[in-house]
Amino acid sequence: MNDTTSTTLDQRNKASTKSLFIWTLGWLVSLALLAFGPKFIWDFNVTISLSVIAVNVFLGYRMIITNKKHLDGLDELQRQMHLNAMAISLGVSVVFGAIYGLLEPARLLESTPSPSNILFVMGISYFVSLVLNFRKYQ
Repeated sequence: MNDTTSTTLDQRNKASTKSLFIWTLGWLVSLALLAFGPKFIWDFNVTISLSVIAVNVFLGYRMIITNKKHLDGLDELQRQMHLNAMAISLGVSVVFGAIYGLLEPARLLESTPSPSNILFVMGISYFVSLVLNFRKYQ
């Protein structure tokens, strides 16, 4: 691979990462708005809540499509590192989610488990796996 190809790949990855960041940030903001808006902003107005849900679904769809395009633009090694991180994240999330969902029925947790905690574990495990993969192949 020559310098021009490498530079073009780097530029494409930088633009792809920026686009993915923007769509992900939009989705996260709309999710936070959906979580806190009904109680603190619009007093549980159903029409506004449904509108925010529609926006969240649209932004989530765009985030997914942008993520797919981002992965398609990576080189083979980068794609493999992301695939490995996704596999670990999926496994950790399934194991954690299954146990977490059973804590309340087993009376080891007093409140109902929150799905957002599973998303947090998924994100952290993906990030940690990706960092470890990048270090492994440097």
